[in-house]
Amino acid sequence: MKVLLVDALAAGSGKRRSSLDVIGAGPRAIAGVLEVNGIQYNLRTAEDALRRPPKDVDVLMVSAMTMDAPVALKIARKYRHAVKILGGPITTDPTQVSLLGYDLGVWGEGEVALDSIIKSGGLEDPSNIPPETPNVIRVKRGRAVLGPTQRISRDELNTYRPSTEAVEYYTSTPHFRYARVYVEVERGCSNYLRPLLTANRKICKSCGSCLGRRAPVQECPQGIPPGCGYCSIPAVYGYPKSREKEAITAEVADLVSRRVQRVILSGADFLDFGRDEVALPIDPCEPGPNLSAVEDLLDGIRRVPEIRRGEVYVGIENVKPCLLTDEAIDLILGCLPDSVIHVGVETGDDAHSWLLGRPCPSSFAAERVIAAAQAGLRVYAYFIHGLPGQTAKTVAATVSMIERFYEAGVEKVTVYRFKPLPGSAFERMPPGPPASKDRLSGMIESAARQFNLRRKRQMVGSKLEVVMSGDVVTKYRVAYPFKEGPTCFVKGVPKNVPLGERAIVQVTSDSSDRALVASHIGPA
Repeated sequence: MKVLLVDALAAGSGKRRSSLDVIGAGPRAIAGVLEVNGIQYNLRTAEDALRRPPKDVDVLMVSAMTMDAPVALKIARKYRHAVKILGGPITTDPTQVSLLGYDLGVWGEGEVALDSIIKSGGLEDPSNIPPETPNVIRVKRGRAVLGPTQRISRDELNTYRPSTEAVEYYTSTPHFRYARVYVEVERGCSNYLRPLLTANRKICKSCGSCLGRRAPVQECPQGIPPGCGYCSIPAVYGYPKSREKEAITAEVADLVSRRVQRVILSGADFLDFGRDEVALPIDPCEPGPNLSAVEDLLDGIRRVPEIRRGEVYVGIENVKPCLLTDEAIDLILGCLPDSVIHVGVETGDDAHSWLLGRPCPSSFAAERVIAAAQAGLRVYAYFIHGLPGQTAKTVAATVSMIERFYEAGVEKVTVYRFKPLPGSAFERMPPGPPASKDRLSGMIESAARQFNLRRKRQMVGSKLEVVMSGDVVTKYRVAYPFKEGPTCFVKGVPKNVPLGERAIVQVTSDSSDRALVASHIGPA
């Protein structure tokens, strides 16, 4: 049986336009289930699966996001005769399975479902899959039907091990030698507040959970999914489940042994790690971070020789601002002083933040971001334009906050356009207008662009350590800062410099608010 696993994450209509140096955790998790069941597989990116299709594929497995529906359809048509299984965030809307031409789908967490499918012989014949198998989407008479759903427990999560061998299949774009390889630390999110924008206020007053009168609840009396209105993570994956420290450390060490140079500790909130050891983590802010567990994890990771010697970079994906306490800032600075941390703020207006279901007011989020930046942490802050409830007042507050972040030393601001996600409280809301067509959204986008341009211009003349990719844009070699940062277009690179080699470059100009132009100096 020939199994092809396709990483279509962020591939959109067929080719990644961003995150070209990212290898996500999901496909490696699925590969781990295949490996433990003794099933051989091939793993390819969406672009390679379409451009260089392997012959005689019996089973096609595609991991995709909502935005990747066009490429998922193309891949299904390319492999018409295979048993086709769709998974990843895209199947939060089960109808996508039938609409895109797949035989099966996996909803939510895939490990138990795939394990059951394999053991029942469902890869060879989907009709063999028992009806009680959780998280399986079947296609019956052309319609997708989601069976019983189940969130796996912390203990179940820790019985599975993501594949490290699978990373070596990434040999085009992204290539594992220069990519940021994501390692899952925890799964789920602790924000069990609900967005007041979608709520009946009279019922809210009698409940009081999201108004601060009592602790958050797992089940909302109004049936509103938990979490920020634009996000489906807690609704699909539940509250945080931490992976075992030893398993994470072993995974990082094995990836490093396979010549991975950049590792990102991944999760909806890195500082949720270990909070499930203290209390049921459905309050986004209380109790605070379990810093003892975080420190033990980081100490174990830092014991990997290549990391200790500074030959491998370790970064942190996301943290909620309310868990970024002074003690957490000091701990991260002490353990990973060069790490970038990504903090979601989303809006600059306090009232708007409650309408969105944010874990804390925007003013408090700003306080924590500024404290982290002024302490010396490298902070990337995130905002969203076109959100439900956006007004001239919320936009003015957001623009003002972006300007304050510049003065405080925040390194980068990223702005996304709101798009409703299946499974989220805002799933039926209209998408935000493009910034080019809406004055208010354009103000936020412009503030972020100017922020990032000014930061890039500050870098002109400085030297950076980068990792060379194999990609070439006109006369420039594409490279990525070893310790994260803007993409670099490097001139003067000798032809014999291999992909994955670290080099020192000097920044000569900004190419845009997202990239730099640099000159090659020599090896790092």
